Amino acid sequence: MTRPELEINQQAMWSILVFEQRTTLTLAVEMMLRCQLSPQQILAKTAVALEGSHHDS
Repeated sequence: MTRPELEINQQAMWSILVFEQRTTLTLAVEMMLRCQLSPQQILAKTAVALEGSHHDS
């Protein structure tokens, strides 16, 4: 795969993720803005939530 093809593929994957997981990602961003947890902790919790939701579908 060429670099432009990889970039297009990556953009498509992000678009799908944001469309399917909008609520979870929105909550993660809001937590980063308001919560005392580190961004790494928030992203780790978000990844676990996304992993769980992927198994549910």
